[in-house]
Parts: sequence; structure tokens; C-alpha cells
Amino acid sequence: MSEIEDKVYNIELVVAELHEFPQTYESLLREQNKGTLHTILSRKINILINEGRVFKTAIPGTRFGKVIFYVYPKKYNILVETGRMGSQVYVFFECEHISKFYLKTNKYWLLNKGYWEMFEKEKIFFEGSILLMI
Repeated sequence: MSEIEDKVYNIELVVAELHEFPQTYESLLREQNKGTLHTILSRKINILINEGRVFKTAIPGTRFGKVIFYVYPKKYNILVETGRMGSQVYVFFECEHISKFYLKTNKYWLLNKGYWEMFEKEKIFFEGSILLMI
């Protein structure tokens, strides 16, 4: 079995991964994100959501209702910021409040087409443009 099939059939691997980093369906399944594996994974995740072990949040401002999965307690922060081309989703582990209205982080991940891209540069968020912070 491949790593993806292991995750689908042993859902505890997915829960462990969510403790470390939030995920989308695409980031969990990588290239094999269609068909039977997607159906099985979504059913198993829905069971975990109903049990209260995993949380699902729809990302505001995205087309086709993109969702993100996470668990509590978590080590990371999820931030959704409004932009000119829709919402952008960021994840970071540490941030600094530089004033009443601004947050700063030096290392963050940006959700791009369902996959996470890491950036190691300073990013400042204006709290007026933040749609959601988890």
C-alpha cells in the first residue's frame, strides 16, 4: 500500500498529521485526490467530525466551498485574509503583535490550489483585512 492508501485506511494517521499541521482534501491525498480514495477519506473524516475529534471550517471567499481540517489542541495559527483576488489562507506557528492592528510573522505557509507553500520572509497582517483567525 502507498502512503496515501495507508492514511485512508488508517484514519489515525490523518489525525496525527492534523495535530502537526492543518490540511485540505488535496493536501491529504496529494495527486490522488479523486475517486474512491477521496470518497472513503471524506466519509471517515465526517465520522471524526461528528465525534468531535476533527474540526472542519469553510474558508470564506473561496469558490466551491474549500474547507480546511484541524484539531484541538493545535500548535499552529490559521489566518484567512481578504485580498484583491479572493481569500488567502496562511498558517504560522509564531506571531508578534506589533501594534493594536498589526500582526507580524517571519515564517508562514500559504495555501495555493489546495497545497501549502512555505515562505521564510517577514509578513505583516492588518487586522482589518483578516476574515478569520483560528
